[in-house]
Amino acid sequence: MARARTKHELIPNESKRNETFEKKTDGLVKKENELSTLCGVEVAIIIHKQRHHRYDLGEDNAMLWPSPPIFRDRLHKFLDCSDFKKRRRMVKHEKFMEQITKKERENVSKWERRCELQESRQLMNELREQDHMDDYFNEVELYHLNGLNSLVENMLTKLETTSMNVLENLRHDEWFLGAMSEDPPPPPSDAG
Repeated sequence: MARARTKHELIPNESKRNETFEKKTDGLVKKENELSTLCGVEVAIIIHKQRHHRYDLGEDNAMLWPSPPIFRDRLHKFLDCSDFKKRRRMVKHEKFMEQITKKERENVSKWERRCELQESRQLMNELREQDHMDDYFNEVELYHLNGLNSLVENMLTKLETTSMNVLENLRHDEWFLGAMSEDPPPPPSDAG
């Protein structure tokens, strides 16, 4: 059974809010501990909760993970890093989203190209099955003709690559080189 979605808004009931705070804090600390252990990185967390009780006088409640002394050491290590190193290691949300968007656009382009080639193959098969090609070409749209052109270009590129590989292999084949020379050696005998 699927869990109900949590609304991301302030929980009005204070006891439920405190309960959720405790659960989420425990979950966050557990995840950060896993990250630190699995990836061998130093992680420090500050969780700051300002109390609003009538009798608390606005006292702050800050949690430092893993412990206050270790947290201070990690914070000082981070702050002592040069600005260049900090900027190099940090990933801004905008740049991260640009990277994801760029990858997705590339994927979409690849899939569009694949679909276009598949449609062109289907069109080519239909053309081969037609008795009266002239009538069929009158009905074919420019888009499909462009697709056929792409298919032919793709096939020619593959053919050129394959033929270049075959020629490269033949350059290293002694029998072929001997057969192409002026004094061809005798063909290899099958008798063994």
